[in-house]
Amino acid sequence: MEKYGKAFASLAGAVLVALYAALGGDNHIDPEEWVQIGIAAATAAGVYLVPIAPEYRWGKTAVAVVLAVLQALATTVLGGLDSGEWIVLVLAGLTAAGVAFAPAVSDNGIGSKTPVTAD
Repeated sequence: MEKYGKAFASLAGAVLVALYAALGGDNHIDPEEWVQIGIAAATAAGVYLVPIAPEYRWGKTAVAVVLAVLQALATTVLGGLDSGEWIVLVLAGLTAAGVAFAPAVSDNGIGSKTPVTAD
């Protein structure tokens, strides 16, 4: 968990969005929900693929926040907001928060919680 915490947080968010789309409401995934699932999957993939660099330790969090905003915009523009869409927006926000607070260590050995030292 210490190495892949941010990736697990974003994957959990994507799974919850997909489950909600499949099981919530009418038990049918409509085009708007496919877009929501796609953005959630892109969030999980982006958070996993972005390495942690010493000067950009916030990179994984930035990916999650940008895609959470995109999730909000796509949801609002595509179908308007009803009670079901609010749940997806809350899940997107919680995913970004989970990524922000979860630990991670990239293959380069840089961790999200590793203190920066001056050389």
